[in-house]
Amino acid sequence: MYDLLIKNAFLYEIGKHKDLGIKNGKIVEIGEGIPETSGLEVIQANGNLVAPGFVDSHMHLDKVFSLGTTESKTLASAIVEFTNYCNSIKKEDWKQDVKRRAKEVARMVVKSGTTTLRTHINIEASTDLYSVEAINELKNELKDFVDIKITSLTSFYDGPEAIDKRLDLLDYACKNGLIDFVGGSPHAHDNWEELTDKLFTIAVRNNLPIDFHVNESDNPDIRNFEQIADLTMKYGYEGLVSCGHVTALNAVDDQTAARVIAKAKKADLQIITLPSCNLYLMGRNDKQPIRRGVTRIREFLEAGVNISYASDNICDPFRPFGNGDMLEEGLLTAQVAQMATKSELETVFRMGTINPAKTLLLKDYGLGIGKQADLVIFDTDSVAEALIRQATRSYVIKKGKIVARNTKISEIIF
Repeated sequence: MYDLLIKNAFLYEIGKHKDLGIKNGKIVEIGEGIPETSGLEVIQANGNLVAPGFVDSHMHLDKVFSLGTTESKTLASAIVEFTNYCNSIKKEDWKQDVKRRAKEVARMVVKSGTTTLRTHINIEASTDLYSVEAINELKNELKDFVDIKITSLTSFYDGPEAIDKRLDLLDYACKNGLIDFVGGSPHAHDNWEELTDKLFTIAVRNNLPIDFHVNESDNPDIRNFEQIADLTMKYGYEGLVSCGHVTALNAVDDQTAARVIAKAKKADLQIITLPSCNLYLMGRNDKQPIRRGVTRIREFLEAGVNISYASDNICDPFRPFGNGDMLEEGLLTAQVAQMATKSELETVFRMGTINPAKTLLLKDYGLGIGKQADLVIFDTDSVAEALIRQATRSYVIKKGKIVARNTKISEIIF
């Protein structure tokens, strides 16, 4: 007997009229004509699309719903505003505050079909490892509903002594299994070369992969991106390093961009574009034409570099919008990158599923025998239609169990 049997599905990249048997959280059979009596619970897919769950590879769960009354119009002012938010809450109350806000977003993203997410978590002067500890608690509490991967986002905005303390805390977090990826935003600091090298050293020493914010700027300076590629190859970290944003790549000439993208391919860097957030934050000082603020998606794809899209900030000082809906982010990505053909939309869909699963090093992801049953059932049989008309995610399944159901009811009278 299967714990769950899905009948008559259009299985993503497999085909139509397929049945899928699930037991103990794993896919154990893919076939046709499996008797309904074989399932303890049966879902009739009615020919609709069944795909692996969305993988959101870049968000900030410690910042969500921290939007105050002050309007932040630049990245720098947003950093100040979030720091003020941190300082406004007593240290002993901080963990509960983070968990409360993060859990609310976790419920939102699961409802919309995300089954795995990776979140950057600040290591701040005012909060130390409290945020990291809070998200680890939430990670354990929600493990049957969504997988949470944690990246450190170490703050380097204070003096040398405090920076050393942050690095010591980061090393402690690595050694004690509190984070899954070593991260940071070294490009934002004058000593970016030194900081990048130190973060690599900590990651390599602790045998952890890396997830950086990289050259999130309108300035024609991609030296940190190139340094990261060089260090990746130096340490034999190919395939283990993620680079989020890389918006400055738009500001350099095409020849420079092509050269560095080729190096990114050689280093097997994992690129993450954040279209909705970068559309909001970038190009603030531009006169018309105002740049889109999104990295060179097409060029990365054409070079064979693994690139994903993700949701980034949600209702915080960095961006007052966002809901973590990866299908919505996918549609926006398609529009910004001007990818509208059927095959291009299928590429965009992979950028929210298959591609980020590779980035997060998920070994049991996908539609195959023995894979973890993290699935979404849509109310359409087409990837393109799912994106274009923002299909209802009828069922969201995590580890073989239904974790969300959605219906859409409309009444049109004319």
